[in-house]
Amino acid sequence: MIKLVYVVDRRPDVSEAEFYDYWLNKHGPLVRSHAKAIRAKKYVQSHLIDTPANEALRSPRGMLPPVAGITEVWWDSLEDFQAAYTTPEGQAASAELSADEEKFINIKGSQVFLTQEHVIFDYTDKKPLGDQSIKCTYLLVKRNDLTQAACHETWLKDHGPYVDTFADVSNMAKYIQSHTIAPEANADIVAKRGFSAPLDGITEVWVADPAASKTGGEQLKAGEALVEDERRFVEMGKSRCFMTKEHVIFDYTKREAAL
Repeated sequence: MIKLVYVVDRRPDVSEAEFYDYWLNKHGPLVRSHAKAIRAKKYVQSHLIDTPANEALRSPRGMLPPVAGITEVWWDSLEDFQAAYTTPEGQAASAELSADEEKFINIKGSQVFLTQEHVIFDYTDKKPLGDQSIKCTYLLVKRNDLTQAACHETWLKDHGPYVDTFADVSNMAKYIQSHTIAPEANADIVAKRGFSAPLDGITEVWVADPAASKTGGEQLKAGEALVEDERRFVEMGKSRCFMTKEHVIFDYTKREAAL
């Protein structure tokens, strides 16, 4: 499968309360109503959580401040994603969804790009995700002196396994890297809607039970080690890291897996 990532920037004339209510309770169901027309298999919103942890993540890295959140949409393949918007039904659905986004999203300040997921580890059999679970969302821009391919290789082959060594001490339940793909398709999306330039990918780390997270010297050293390793391939001043809460609007992949 492939995944479209939509980094969502709130319109400044829309209050936070109105924004999150509309995104979740109006726009989410609208996307669900068009899922078949656009051939989408799964749709998740991740809303920014207001927590001191955001500054604790941002400050040592020298990152940009958080954004309102991200949307993620899954398709079976790049070909299926592209084909969906060639049909009259897909085009009509896309037009309606785009118009609705304009009501609460700052399009020029947002980013949309296609990705491929890489599951680095998944310990949710031992640490099941529930209502209390939260997710660290890391919006990644590569270092200026690296190609995107070199960034992706270091991120996947070196950094991913390194993070795994700190999974227990840092209370991580699951870790997925989503690497940006399909540059031509991404450029077409930007040209049509006026989005900001795509990122090079995102990292997502789930914490099953935040209350079980420990603080102390061991955890501090783990955090410092990970930040230092990130500097090998991340342009910190152009990236972001913040805590979010997931809202699954629909997931038809589970239904298909059960058939």
